Amino acid sequence: MIEDTELARLRQGCYRVLSAGYGRPSAERVEQIGAGMAALAAMGLDSFAYSRPLWAWVEALQGTPVALLATEQVRLFGSGVDGALVAPIESQYLGVNLQGDPARYAARIEDIMRRAGVALRTDDRPPDHLLVELELASALCGSEASERAAGGDGSRWLEMQRELIDVMARWIHRFASEVADRDNCGALAALAAATEAFVIHESDMLRLLLVETGGGSQ
Repeated sequence: MIEDTELARLRQGCYRVLSAGYGRPSAERVEQIGAGMAALAAMGLDSFAYSRPLWAWVEALQGTPVALLATEQVRLFGSGVDGALVAPIESQYLGVNLQGDPARYAARIEDIMRRAGVALRTDDRPPDHLLVELELASALCGSEASERAAGGDGSRWLEMQRELIDVMARWIHRFASEVADRDNCGALAALAAATEAFVIHESDMLRLLLVETGGGSQ
């Protein structure tokens, strides 16, 4: 069994590694992702079923030329909504642009950041971009781990994680399916599949952890 603090650290690392996959491809980044996965394996990653799609992604990533990966990532994800075949942005799946939903979904993420005291460098990405949300989830897990290490139950941070992940779980399957249909290199489809597997597992895990702390219901 993995202790609660170590589990929070493992989950933190998984979010961080996945978020790196949506960043700008480079040989250095691929190497960092591989090193991150090795560290996660030492923490007990392979005890969980989602480790398989994560490893499958890393294998595909390491077998794809960086130039091809970079070209395909721009083609699929773009730098924003315009021109992106599969924009990894929450409001594009759950909202309606003409009703102002991008601003509403962005505000929701910004509110979680504010309450958590987290400031993330988002570059030109909107707050509800998948990379930003994964980084935010990683930061929330880090705060949970720190609180648990100090003797707390981490319930405040778990509640914010659930706010974030329960919504992500509503659109991640459609996103992963669209990437799988359009990816020409395989690595991005594997990344999206790994993200989906982890997010769905996290949605269930958070419910269990909140029940343990008395902060949720079955």
